[in-house]
Amino acid sequence: MTNLSNHFLIAMPSVNSAMFGASVIYLTDHSTINGAVGVIINKPLGKVVSDTFEDIKFANYNPTWMDSMLYLGGTSKTDDGFILHRSIGTPQQKFELTNDKYIVSELAKYKSKEDVFIAMGYSSWASCQLEVELRANVWLVLKGDDRLIFDIDPVNRYDEAMRMLGVSNIGKLYCSNTIIA
Repeated sequence: MTNLSNHFLIAMPSVNSAMFGASVIYLTDHSTINGAVGVIINKPLGKVVSDTFEDIKFANYNPTWMDSMLYLGGTSKTDDGFILHRSIGTPQQKFELTNDKYIVSELAKYKSKEDVFIAMGYSSWASCQLEVELRANVWLVLKGDDRLIFDIDPVNRYDEAMRMLGVSNIGKLYCSNTIIA
């Protein structure tokens, strides 16, 4: 199977779970041996970073991140914040997902608010689990496109991802992409 790092997974319209229904997930890492890791990019929590991480001194990081929208990233480590950012050391990866304080400090020195995406938790798959889900037609796959993460309104990302695949007129199969927390 092709390595799907730097691709999006788009939930098939038939997926009806609260977490993954109408989800668009950016995969940062994928292999049949190690599994896959990614972050949901279209489920805003209705909060900004400063509302959630009141104990963090953003002056030590990047104060422009304080008003960044916070997203639900997946089912793993949902009590922890993770930053999706442009890769700083791995040429084959376009973006990386981290919550390492040293890396966050380094990002804060050089990156603007538009260069980061902040989520609570992340999505992960065990070895070959994603391949089984793909064969079962749970996900559609789309080559990564920065615009989908940073330029498209979160409530439109699912429809836009489907449009980018050439799928249109799917109708509204969900009420809202916003999670009330």
